[in-house]
This record gives sequence, C-alpha cells and structure tokens, in this order.
Amino acid sequence: MKKHWLITAAIALCMGMGMGTTAAAEKPIQLTFSTYLPPSYEYVWKPIEKFVETVHKESNGRVKINVFHSGQLFDGYEELAALSRGDVDMVNMTGTYLSGTMPALNIFTLPFLFQDVPHLRRALNEGLLDLGITKDLKEQHDTVILGIAPFDPYEFYTREKPILSVDDFKGKVWATTGSLDARALQLMGGSPTGMPSSELYLAFDRGVIDGTPRPLLTGIGRSLYEVTKHLSLANFGVDTSILSINRKKWDSLPPDIQEILRKAAKERDNDQFDQVAAFVKEAVGTYEAKGVKVHRVEADALQAMRDATAPAIEEWVKLVPDGPRYLEIVEKTKN
Repeated sequence: MKKHWLITAAIALCMGMGMGTTAAAEKPIQLTFSTYLPPSYEYVWKPIEKFVETVHKESNGRVKINVFHSGQLFDGYEELAALSRGDVDMVNMTGTYLSGTMPALNIFTLPFLFQDVPHLRRALNEGLLDLGITKDLKEQHDTVILGIAPFDPYEFYTREKPILSVDDFKGKVWATTGSLDARALQLMGGSPTGMPSSELYLAFDRGVIDGTPRPLLTGIGRSLYEVTKHLSLANFGVDTSILSINRKKWDSLPPDIQEILRKAAKERDNDQFDQVAAFVKEAVGTYEAKGVKVHRVEADALQAMRDATAPAIEEWVKLVPDGPRYLEIVEKTKN
C-alpha cells in the first residue's frame, strides 16, 4: 500500500450555540488531494502546505485534507480524469498535461508568447481564464478552478550542445509535455516525444532524449543538472499550476467552507507568484554551481525561433473558440 502524508489531522469540537454546553465532536469533512509533484518542487509544494494549513485553521478543524504527493495516486496526465470521475476531491494540475483534452490551455505554452511570469499574471488578471477555460472545465469535466499560479518559464535543457539558434533544434529528440510544445519543436526541426518529468533523468542518462523544454524548477527538482550539460534561456513558455476541486464535492460543501477554500486558494496563488519570482533570481546561479553551462539566446536568434514557430500559434487559433480574443489579452498586457 502506498504511503500517504497527512498534512493536516484535526477534529474540531463544536460548541453548542446558546446552550452553554459542549456539543458532540463534529465529524470533519474529508478531502483527498492528489499531486504528481514531489516536495522537492518547493515553490509549488510550500504554498500547497500553507493552503492546507490555512483551510484547517480557518475552518476550526472542520476540514481535513489528506495530501498524496509524488504521483502516489495519479501522474500528471491522469489528474484531470481522476478528478472528473471523483476518484479524488482535489488536484493541483499542470496546464500542459491537460492540453490534449482542452486545447485552450495551450495558451500558456504557445511558443515564445509570454514575456515572463509578471506578463502571465497581468493576462490572468485581465480575464484570460474567463474566455472559456473556467466554464469548459466545470461543464465538461466536473472541475471547479479554485486558483491558478505559475511555474517559472520553460527553458531548453540539452545533453551535448546548447540551443543558440533555430538550426540547433534539428535532428534532436525532445521530451515534451503537451501537444503545442511538441508542434513548436517539430516546426524547428526537432523530433518530439511526450514524457512526464519523472522520466526525464533516466531518459537523459541513457541517451534516449537529447533535450527538453522545462522550467528551471524541474531541473532542480529532478536533478537534471547531473545528466545535462547546457541550459539555454529563451522563455519558451510559462506553464500554470491549477488548483481545482471536483464539482460535485464542491457543490456539497457548506457556503462558509467554500469561501474558506477560495480565500486560501487566492493566498496560495499569491504565495506561489512571489516564490517563483524569488526562485528565478537564484536558480541560474544554482545551475552554474552544479556545472551546467548557462546560455542566453540572443534577440535576433529568438526572433527567428518565433518566426519558425508562428504556424503553431495560427493552428491553435483555428482550433479554439475565441482564440483571437486570448491573443488580444496577451498582447494588451505586454509591457
């Protein structure tokens, strides 16, 4: 049996209102929370811990959240389906892992679209999710979004040679997370293969893959600095961490508990945004200290990559209802 970690475990004693006597102990609301990410992904994990602690505290122990991490229950590709079926009550989904099911979520990893994490935040505040993502998740997948926060930008990890131009992608096997990053790499001459982050280390070590676009957090959390030689910084995409709850479970909760969960989720979002900003400032130095050579893609080379991958964005727009409106918000919120 897989071992699970209970982040909170408390039962509140309910006091009889106006009776002056102690009522019987109230049975707590049990919520099962699954995430494929391990605790080593600190800027995601620590806000989750705080979220669970806040819900426990603000509900006076009426809510007990049991957290299973590191894919103990489901991996990243399985989380939405598991939540939709009600196999778990809550998940912290990664946007790209859902992109095959919901193409609109590819907005976050359209190639070279977002300038940085603050740009993503401005777009979210402008209503990026309200163009259909929130509604479709609720109506088609029984999933209610509680909050959304960022990963740090996707950069390029490679085993042997750095990525400095479009030509450097050609002939290499790339581990990808979703359909859109795979298409972009294909347009630049690479050979994409879908792969969860948990498999990257062995794939690099055995020479199965030549590179992968992943956040800096993935490289540290999965120790990719031990099996890669180069890191090329290009802000390829800015993925999201989507805190969600099963719709039927959500509808069964008392209104005051719903409000507690929403407020705690908002705090989680803000906490993760802050932690990502701090992490990015330190991460490059960490890679260099580990012996990885860090490269910054020059502006002209970056523009050539944008030009080469533009068809991926055009194809996406045709697939997604209100696709142009998503892009309008992204353009409007640029610096």
